[in-house]
Amino acid sequence: MKGAWNELAGLKYVEVVPDDGPGELPLIIAIHGRGADATDLAGLSTELFPGSYRWVLPQGPREVNLGMGNTGWAWYELGDQQGETVVDSRTKLMAFLDELLPQLGVTRNHTVVMGFSQGAVMTMHAGLASSEPYAGLVAMSGYLPAADTLAPLLPERRDRRLLMVHGTYDQTLKVQLGREARDFLQAAGLQPEYEEFPMDHQITGESLATVRRFLQEVLPPGGNQPG
Repeated sequence: MKGAWNELAGLKYVEVVPDDGPGELPLIIAIHGRGADATDLAGLSTELFPGSYRWVLPQGPREVNLGMGNTGWAWYELGDQQGETVVDSRTKLMAFLDELLPQLGVTRNHTVVMGFSQGAVMTMHAGLASSEPYAGLVAMSGYLPAADTLAPLLPERRDRRLLMVHGTYDQTLKVQLGREARDFLQAAGLQPEYEEFPMDHQITGESLATVRRFLQEVLPPGGNQPG
């Protein structure tokens, strides 16, 4: 696998493709959490059917001071600005995807969007706000701030394939937040798949096995569509 930095629609991103090129491979958009950068989830490209997907990893637009001269990136602010900055980044991410997919020659039904923590938030927001469904959405250790901005759209989104995973020992985003997001979506008529694992705010082999199974169902490796 080889990667390269690019920029599109105001967002920096890393594209990771097999050494022999992307060919006609399906696409995975992988979105990092607060304080990381675009490369944070690049390792998943070697964990989830290596060489069978094209990967694009966008970087959040907001700088995070990590101290000691280090800078990370976030998708939205915490506190009073949370809701408006979630919506702002949702708009930016959707514009990015609107430009990216035609440029790559990939359709939404050949694309999975996944994310961890803040990336899971953006996955659900961008994926559920989109009028056209993606093959699947994967929200790892996420929740749903600014849920009221999605609520009017959800009755028309009941066909969406969404996997949510959360750790029962999560000290950063308590498991109750994941359960509340699931319950909110279920109340709107969606049917998210939801699984909990004995883990903290992290990705484990056990949780990743569930993601792997979901990918096989909604966007099989190499682009063979499920029957």
